[in-house]
Amino acid sequence: MHWIKNWLDSLHIDFIKPWRVFATLSVIAVLSSWVLFFGWPGPQWGIDFQGGTEIHLQFNVDEQGNRLEDAEPVTIEQIREALAVIGLGDDVVQSVGAPDRQEFQIRIRDTTSGSEEIQATILDKLRSAYGEDALGEVKVDAEVGTRMEISFASGRAPPIVEAGEHLADIEGLKVTEGTERGEITVRLPGLADIVLRDLEAEIDRPFRTLSLDAVGPKVGGDLRTQGMISVLITLGLVLVYIAFRFDIAFAPGAILALLHDVSLTLGVFVLLGLEINLPTVGALLTIVGYSLNDTIVIFDRIRENQDRYRRQDLAELINTSINETMTRTVATSVTTFLAVLPFLLFGGSLLPELLGMPSAGDVIWSFAFAMLLGIVFGTYSTVYVASPTILVMQRVMPYLRKLMPDFSDEVDGEEGVGEAALTASARRRQERAEAAKGGGER
Repeated sequence: MHWIKNWLDSLHIDFIKPWRVFATLSVIAVLSSWVLFFGWPGPQWGIDFQGGTEIHLQFNVDEQGNRLEDAEPVTIEQIREALAVIGLGDDVVQSVGAPDRQEFQIRIRDTTSGSEEIQATILDKLRSAYGEDALGEVKVDAEVGTRMEISFASGRAPPIVEAGEHLADIEGLKVTEGTERGEITVRLPGLADIVLRDLEAEIDRPFRTLSLDAVGPKVGGDLRTQGMISVLITLGLVLVYIAFRFDIAFAPGAILALLHDVSLTLGVFVLLGLEINLPTVGALLTIVGYSLNDTIVIFDRIRENQDRYRRQDLAELINTSINETMTRTVATSVTTFLAVLPFLLFGGSLLPELLGMPSAGDVIWSFAFAMLLGIVFGTYSTVYVASPTILVMQRVMPYLRKLMPDFSDEVDGEEGVGEAALTASARRRQERAEAAKGGGER
């Protein structure tokens, strides 16, 4: 593979000359992504961020997970018909993996789904026991299971034991004292319990629960907010790090590149209708780390070349630095892509089904797909977003010095284009090197 390295080392591509064209394309792409995300059609939040219940089942297996070969296969239509009995739609069931594995995933975003009939039964029984006009306001909270706060018009709630006896024939129900005077609290069976009991009654096949996740809508909203905040905090910390690691002239380019990568990745997910969940946020943070690492390598080379070629034109200096790190950039991108590729191919359900293999689930596929987008966008933004921004900052610096006099300490004087971008930290390194050299000569 030495010939590839030698070929890459011999290249000298003018990356900086068309930077305005690529900057325009990047701005359009980022703005389009924001329109898709914050406007129409908007993100498709997963259970983690929206709230709901997700149940992963496998039919025709015993308690140890051994397959029962003689059992008649269960179809997705049978499961949908069974769920229709409790008012769940057709779109909540998905087949997972190869058909012969008999695995199905049930997703219910509305945490009150399936409990409407039980709620109506509870109210009917209480009205029959205490009178048609006995009940007052009824509040339903589906945050952690479904909970009904039932008040009584008289202002006095009946004894808990007595109310519980009137509802005793409803399986899984629990009656407790209300949060306010004149109320009782009725906790309904969990939505997962309702679904599993319904499937057991409607489909005469053994099954086991592989996984069960339930998130309340308030918790999901909090997780969504925290996920966004975590990405913004990461970008803020990167700004501080780059400002100290290099200087303030380098920091805006790094932040714009990371914002570019995250925005475009989310835009593609929204455009394709892919679900955004906690693993997706993990992938976004990984993309930030990957892109930042690539950016720092080029920034380091730019800084070294600033010390080495102090009189060289800044645009040419940046161009030279990008070309000198081209081999490393390509090697990093290709090796990372090869590491992600198996997850992309086998993480979903299409290829495993064709090969008769078990599927690892769509969560792994979406994570790998986000990483693939991050590799492409991160490599592009390092070259065409982060690096040209240094050139823009060099031109903006004189105006910033006029607006903020203290800013003049951050950048050297006007001796030349290349030297004008030499910042305070670079000057201090140069002074230390000259001092060390002088001490050695003495």
